[in-house]
Amino acid sequence: MILDMLNTEKSIVITKTLIMSIFVYYTNLKITNKKININSFLMIIITGIACGLIRCYINYITGIISLLIVNSIIFLKENIGKSALTTIISIGINYAVDLFAVVLGFWYNKIFNMNDDFIRLIVMTITHVILLASIFKIKKFKYGILFLQKTNNNEFVDLVILNISVIILFSVIVISNSSLRIVNILVSLEIIIYAILMFITIKKSLQLYYKQKLLVQELEETKEELEKKKEEVKELEAENMKFSQRSHTLIHKQKSLEYKIEQMITKTEISKEEAAEIKDKIDKMKEEIYKEKESIELDKTGIVEIDDMLRYMQSECNKNKIEFILKLNGRIQPMINNLIDKDDLETLLADHIRNAIIAVEHSENINRSIMVKLGKTDGEYGLSIYDSGIEFKIETLKNLGKTPSTTHAEEGGTGMGFMNTFETLKKYKASLKIEEIGKPSKDNYTKVISIKFDNQNDYNIKSYRQEEIRKESEQIWEKCGIYMIRTETKQED
Repeated sequence: MILDMLNTEKSIVITKTLIMSIFVYYTNLKITNKKININSFLMIIITGIACGLIRCYINYITGIISLLIVNSIIFLKENIGKSALTTIISIGINYAVDLFAVVLGFWYNKIFNMNDDFIRLIVMTITHVILLASIFKIKKFKYGILFLQKTNNNEFVDLVILNISVIILFSVIVISNSSLRIVNILVSLEIIIYAILMFITIKKSLQLYYKQKLLVQELEETKEELEKKKEEVKELEAENMKFSQRSHTLIHKQKSLEYKIEQMITKTEISKEEAAEIKDKIDKMKEEIYKEKESIELDKTGIVEIDDMLRYMQSECNKNKIEFILKLNGRIQPMINNLIDKDDLETLLADHIRNAIIAVEHSENINRSIMVKLGKTDGEYGLSIYDSGIEFKIETLKNLGKTPSTTHAEEGGTGMGFMNTFETLKKYKASLKIEEIGKPSKDNYTKVISIKFDNQNDYNIKSYRQEEIRKESEQIWEKCGIYMIRTETKQED
């Protein structure tokens, strides 16, 4: 009855406003990835008709504002700012699409000579539906505009899209109130440009959002991995503590039995059979200690060849009942990348750990241990091999790097280890320091071989046998025109 009272022009305005209201509601649902609500949909229909009447009898601007307010209220479950933002963007998108539909409708009209306003409205509506559906079939828009669905979105991007939407709405208002054809054409071109800019901005924003999401995911995975590593470290620390307690108990028993043997032999209160039996008990204790040590996993350098070689050397130490300790100071990869080739580092470690094993094997020190320190110390990369074995012969110290020399050829020693070391030192301008801590004794290391990548090409000896070495050497000599031996007095604490 009401439509009968209105002329055709006003009926079309009301119908167009109703259709636009439905499109805005649909777009708002799509960009926020929500499902249709019957009550909200009915409210939108009523709003569309009401806004159409307002446009007919009051003005165009009031109609758009009414549409904006009602749509925002419907989506107030989020918050008023977010609801207003998504509604303005939805209106902007639909007016931009509507302009394209009008342009296409103009060509339809030219081709098919359509004179009926309702037929033109139907054609434009169908075109609008096809264009809008095509947009939301794009893979990136399938689940809406994701960064508009999050509370921690980029406010700058929201502001850019909001401004573009407002400009499009303002342009539509200008067209509706202007009777100048040139103004309408220019403003229409402006709407097309800003519509394209809006879609480009949304696309770029989605790309940025996905990158941020991926970064957050990687960060979460890194945190999880770190937590796992922390748990592994705790487990290893617990195992190490358990092993240390066990070793501590067994070592005391071992020392007690050794002392008893010495006392009994001194007093001739024990037969050879009894001594052999006690010795067998001591050997079993040692076996028990080193079986537990075999299960301790070494820290990883992250370089496969180095890790494999260190595990092999650990197994060699276990075979010879020698404790093997590895301490990594920081990441080793920068050392490989910038200071020394991994093959040369592997050779250095293998040569000097092998020498340390031989030295410990020939020592009567109760503490049978080798410790390898690898990484950054005092700001410089390097490696240090501690052992509790026998000390160097002075003649060996004098000839290091000059001629191959070994006192243990029967055990596979070739004397080439230090020859290779000096070649490596020369190649990388690294320094070698041999420090003799003291004569073999209980629970301590006797010497340290240290190599530093300090660009100094230095070679020096720090020994408790300073005077003895000086007497044998008589003078400080130059080695190969590069390396110098210096003897330093060991500093007493």
